Amino acid sequence: MQGLAQDLRFAIRQLRKTPGFALTTILTLALGIGATTAIFSLINAVLLKPLPFPEPGRIMSLWSLDQSVGKSGVPETISYPDFFDWRSRQHSFEAISSYRNEGGTLTGSGTPQQLHIDIVSSDFLRVLDVRPILGRGFILDDEKPGAHVVLLSHETWLSTFGGSADIVGRAITLDNTSYTVIGVMPKGFRFPLDAPAPALWTTLADDEIDPGAKEPHPLTAQRGADIVEVVGRLKPGVTIAQATADLSVIEQNLATQYPQSNKRFTAAQVTPELDNLVGKSRPALRVLFASVLFVLLIACANVAGLMLTRASRRRAEIALRSAMGASRWEIMRQVLVESVVLSLCGGAAGVALSVILLKTMLQFVPQDLPRLDQVSVDGMVLAFAAGASILTGLIFGLLPAWRMSRLDPALALREGTRTVTSGRRQHRLHGALVVAETAIGLVLLIGAGLLIRSFIRILNVDPGFDPQHVLTASLNVPDTQYPGLKKTQFYDELLPRIAALPGVKSVSAAVPIPLSNIGITIGFTIEGHPVAPGDEPDAPVGIVTPGFFGTLRIPLLSGRDFLPADDSRAPAVVIVNQAFARKYFPGEDPIGKRIKPGLSDDITNEQMREIVGVVGDVKRRGITAEMPAQIYMPFKQAIIFSPPLIIRTAGEPLSIVGEVRAELAQLDRNIPLYDVKSMQDYVSLASASPRFQTMLITSFAVLALLLSAIGLYAVLSYMVAQRTLEIGLRLALGAQRDNVLNLILRRGMGLTAIGLAIGIVASLVLTRFMQEMLYGVRPFDLLTFVAVSAVLLLVSLIASAVPAYRAARLDPMQTLREQ
Repeated sequence: MQGLAQDLRFAIRQLRKTPGFALTTILTLALGIGATTAIFSLINAVLLKPLPFPEPGRIMSLWSLDQSVGKSGVPETISYPDFFDWRSRQHSFEAISSYRNEGGTLTGSGTPQQLHIDIVSSDFLRVLDVRPILGRGFILDDEKPGAHVVLLSHETWLSTFGGSADIVGRAITLDNTSYTVIGVMPKGFRFPLDAPAPALWTTLADDEIDPGAKEPHPLTAQRGADIVEVVGRLKPGVTIAQATADLSVIEQNLATQYPQSNKRFTAAQVTPELDNLVGKSRPALRVLFASVLFVLLIACANVAGLMLTRASRRRAEIALRSAMGASRWEIMRQVLVESVVLSLCGGAAGVALSVILLKTMLQFVPQDLPRLDQVSVDGMVLAFAAGASILTGLIFGLLPAWRMSRLDPALALREGTRTVTSGRRQHRLHGALVVAETAIGLVLLIGAGLLIRSFIRILNVDPGFDPQHVLTASLNVPDTQYPGLKKTQFYDELLPRIAALPGVKSVSAAVPIPLSNIGITIGFTIEGHPVAPGDEPDAPVGIVTPGFFGTLRIPLLSGRDFLPADDSRAPAVVIVNQAFARKYFPGEDPIGKRIKPGLSDDITNEQMREIVGVVGDVKRRGITAEMPAQIYMPFKQAIIFSPPLIIRTAGEPLSIVGEVRAELAQLDRNIPLYDVKSMQDYVSLASASPRFQTMLITSFAVLALLLSAIGLYAVLSYMVAQRTLEIGLRLALGAQRDNVLNLILRRGMGLTAIGLAIGIVASLVLTRFMQEMLYGVRPFDLLTFVAVSAVLLLVSLIASAVPAYRAARLDPMQTLREQ
């Protein structure tokens, strides 16, 4: 221990003697460790932190598998009746709970507010093992029709109700219905963690009755309405495989009992909730972390080269210590201590840099990445930075330490010991480091090149509509106040008012908004093509008002648009997109054909509908997703939602928000306008993930290219310095300066060529892991490989040219006098 402390003091003295070397090394390491720490902060928050609930490993996400799609099936949400059957028949969980998100308007507490509401079953808090800080949680009786009770979030309790201590038992008004507050949840509580934090929770009693129905058909009785997600807490000792088998047996029985709605669902999937939360983010974050580790490795190689160069200048010192009895291990320990001291200093600077990088990075991170609010430089991140710093010091210090420990003291102490043999050996080590840096840098550059090409393809994707100068805004027209036809009458009054505003070109309403990541899928049958119950095809559906296609400039390819006269008294109609026509009516004109969508409202029952038009295909869920077959229904014949407004303007769309809000308030001041965005925002959000990935990996690649070029420059400069006498003799004996120039350039470009060859092979292996991140580009894209290799060769040529030019300009007589 005493020897280690002595080595530490000696290392600090040595670094003080060479401040230039120490500063260069620390800055190089700070770049690598800082970037690595920033990315680890993101990965730690998103992937590694456990769920903030007791015994989080027992919390599972439960899905029904649609086995008509793919080999292993596709996880799907389930209906309330299926959930009730799961709940009563399962044996693997302490409790399971349904949940779904809804919106509601709070009135009577100041300005009307549109709130996020989670509708859950009574065991919701039991599954998560969370208790209210005030009042009580839900009980089974709270699921009964008419049981209007709510739990408030801590934030809503403070912001809307002033943290009132007597809030429990108070009545509040949601969508013109009175609810009783039964409790307040802990600060920061929310579930699921990848969704906006709800303002309050209510029970599935809200889905028991359809308030405006002539013949009530509550959601809780519709087995085909697959709208709820399910979470459960495993019993102690029960495995995921056992729970999956348990639910799968129930699914098989339901498929037999209810073939019309459940025929495709014969298995279940049980997934740890943490995997369900972060599963889609994991591959991209792993690639990002691997990329930044490559940058750190290049930084290590650069510092190892600097250490080797410094070691050659300390040959006499090390030889003297060896001659005085220092063992090889003591010499290695001394060099490794110096390396670790440098790396810890670099790590400290890197942590400070990571804070800056993290703040900058979070401005570009896709907002749908879960748990972004938990990203910080916390204790786990600091421990990682410390561990990375120590490991980095050992990695880049090991080669110089081993090299110096093998020094022959007799040879090193002799005057003029820079023999050809030792010089070549030293140059081979430096060359190996440059080759490694070049190979790693090429892998990063090729990855960045692939992502750049992919992102360019994404930017050029036609979404099927014109997003420029389009405003979207949501509103919640409550069924209790505007049941059935009254809702359509409300829109009939509102839309003309907005259309008359200055700067408005056209206005419509539609649900879902394209690229909003909201989907409504329904089954349907085609007249004259009967299928067995449960085998009906399905397709996404859009509920739109007349003028929707014109407002978004979706081309009408044949037939007609919806008309104001397409209401509940008129013949039922639909419009389909081009993909639907190709898939279900190949080689035929679909106009006049009839289909029966499995969707009805309180006025119009399920019935055959005539196809009156065909429109262009539109991107729905993602800018890179396929354009599926889609059905559109007129709002007046499918009054089941409050469709958001879609407004095309002559100028900046957000400039008319105040006027739109004023027109809405004149009709009903208790209906707020919310979720106001431009259509361009949806397009930008759809490309946020590839934009972030491209930007980050490209930044790492540029940094890697710069470090590699610096490393090559340093090696060639060192070689020129070591061979100054040889070069001077060559010039004195008549060698041409062009020959000297070519000698250095050949050395530099030879190392680059070897690195390129290794890097190309490595890229062929590693880029296949980027497949999920690419769009329209293959991992082995020849153009990218060639272009990136050419860029690296050019940069290497520039890095080699400077020391080569310096060598060619040596004065042979002055060099011989100095040597």
